[in-house]
Amino acid sequence: MTESSAQQAKGSNVPSIISADMVIRGDLSGTGDLQIEGKVFGRVDVGHLVLAESGLVEGEIIAKAARISGVLTGTILAGSVTLASTARVQGDITHEVLAIEAGAQLEGQCRRSSSVAPKLIAAPAAAVVA
Repeated sequence: MTESSAQQAKGSNVPSIISADMVIRGDLSGTGDLQIEGKVFGRVDVGHLVLAESGLVEGEIIAKAARISGVLTGTILAGSVTLASTARVQGDITHEVLAIEAGAQLEGQCRRSSSVAPKLIAAPAAAVVA
């Protein structure tokens, strides 16, 4: 197996990035890391998600870990959720671990659930994000 084939087989450590000038309408799915600086209207199902301060998601987020610094209108199902001081969230959060920094805005309910991890494994994939 060549070096590039081995790297593709085990995955890349480089996150996929949706830049600030991008608008995506549709579902995103993958096992890797995703950084959203633009706008996504749809479901985001990834390993680790960073929603940057300039980012906006309208829809559902499913992730092993999510750091929200931008705007989210929708729900989060994640093992670990961090709402940064610039986060603006309108929707419900289901989590195992939750951290909310001073200044973050949250309108919705937070539910701690130790059964989040099995749900993340069983979540269906809609489209692939490498």
